[in-house]
Amino acid sequence: MNFKKLLLILSGGIIPLGFLFYSTVFLGTTSCVPAAAPQVQYYPIPQYGNLYSFPRYNIPEAKKPGSVNLTTVIIVPEYKDTATQEYVGGAKVSAGGPMTPDMRKVFQSFAGSMGEDIQSQLVAKGMTTKGPFSMAEVTYPDKKGADLTVSIGVIFDIQYSDPKAIGSKYFEGGVYGNIYSSTMTVGMKIYFYMLEPLSEEKMWIKKLDLGVQDFPIEWAVGREQYVTGSHYVPSDGCGGGGYSRDTYGWRDKGILYTERAKVFSDILKTAYPQIMKAAWNYLNTDEMLNLKMKSQEIRERKRY
Repeated sequence: MNFKKLLLILSGGIIPLGFLFYSTVFLGTTSCVPAAAPQVQYYPIPQYGNLYSFPRYNIPEAKKPGSVNLTTVIIVPEYKDTATQEYVGGAKVSAGGPMTPDMRKVFQSFAGSMGEDIQSQLVAKGMTTKGPFSMAEVTYPDKKGADLTVSIGVIFDIQYSDPKAIGSKYFEGGVYGNIYSSTMTVGMKIYFYMLEPLSEEKMWIKKLDLGVQDFPIEWAVGREQYVTGSHYVPSDGCGGGGYSRDTYGWRDKGILYTERAKVFSDILKTAYPQIMKAAWNYLNTDEMLNLKMKSQEIRERKRY
């Protein structure tokens, strides 16, 4: 076989391979082959349970009911915060305050449990009780028939550090959201008041300062796409393009989840036994009997 014949045979095999290589590279580089869609992982939206139950206080000792000649009206605890500086009855707080609606629900459950446990404590000490009521619910006959009113006020100082973006995720249901973190700083003081029932004059105040603590919190804000306009898509050389396409932007869609109420509930659950222990010590029977006599003096002075 001469040299020219060998060259023709080799050329006949190499040229088709060149066309195959060219077509593969051309298709890959011009994107005429559709790219595979990326896999999206969907995460569950966190759900927080057991926010509204609080541990009952174990009574150290109990006397015979009604064995002490003392009748008290019990007022359901109220709170105020440093944003409003006024008591709000557990439910009426300015919309811009540090309490979210779920946090207010947590406090209502906390206050309800406290009122019931204060009543149990006073009954165990041998007293007669009326309530728990809100102050507005106490009728004149109940006030007139009571020797003392026990009221509790809770002051919160709640602050949040500037939010920090820590990522984004797709959540179950196809919702996309940005995730943020912050520090929630909570200060808490409990005030115990003893009042003359008719005049509501304060006769005795005691304070329990629970200090200030920092807690990390996380929340997510849902995001949604919306049409902002349109733009022309030129031909891609593969038979596509040559048409107008919508342009999209992103906007917030509301809170997907937040740890505020969960952290707030945990704070109150931790503080609850300490608060009830202080109440048991502060609501001393002998001291309250002494205040009963002073309450009668106030009524005589004010001619009730």
